[in-house]
Amino acid sequence: MRDNATDRGADHTRGRRHRRWRVSAALGLTAVLAGGGIAALQAAGSPASDAPEPAAVVASHSGRLTPGESREASRIAVDAATRPGTAPARGGEDAKKDTGGGERNAAGGSGAEPLDTRRPPRAKSASSAPDSRAEVQLYDYASDTLITRLVDLRSKKVLDSARQHGVQPPPTLAEAREAVKVVLADRRLGPGMRDSYTSQTGKRLTSPSQLRLQSMSFLGSRAKGVDGARKVSRCGEHRCVQLFVRLPGGKWIDTSRIVIDLSARRAAVIGL
Repeated sequence: MRDNATDRGADHTRGRRHRRWRVSAALGLTAVLAGGGIAALQAAGSPASDAPEPAAVVASHSGRLTPGESREASRIAVDAATRPGTAPARGGEDAKKDTGGGERNAAGGSGAEPLDTRRPPRAKSASSAPDSRAEVQLYDYASDTLITRLVDLRSKKVLDSARQHGVQPPPTLAEAREAVKVVLADRRLGPGMRDSYTSQTGKRLTSPSQLRLQSMSFLGSRAKGVDGARKVSRCGEHRCVQLFVRLPGGKWIDTSRIVIDLSARRAAVIGL
């Protein structure tokens, strides 16, 4: 889920010292968490920031990859880390030489986390023959870097690779589910989420797959002037997300003031 609406709301508040947050009912979670001195409050919009924020650059591409091509491209890109000496970096001052090795995904497993696959841009003068190349974006949790790898589906090789720090594209469903696991493991927040789920559904919450999830990247600059901002100051350098959690029946569990730092595997509540 992209945060275009949030950015538009931020434009109306730019230049103000104090950020305004709208509070909504937490559908059971706030009451549970309040007993421990913590409440999750829904924000009408993220605080504005005068500082420039990292953003993913998305180029126009010709055609789409099939699901099978996307899976294969991701596999090639992830497996490239096991082979030393990948191609030189390209594109931009922040790009570094990609040497691979030791990459980790959101769950802490071997290999970077796949984020997106797409066709690379093609020159107008290029041949009309089918393009066997694919561009893969991954996030390496071991080094907190965004990786872009250009792979060839025919040769199964990486043609080019680059790394960038401080670039945070929208999180995937897999990352959102990892964020739920972090919340459930938190001794302050986990019981509240489980109790809220049970009170609304009559069932136990045992897996993130039971929830309908949307998420957005969170940057520490958005918390400027908000209570608890120091707890999320590394977000942007770290991979951090906010969750929007919907129950099977359509109701919501309010987690919008909970920021999950996936790089550090911890959750923080801000704006109280």
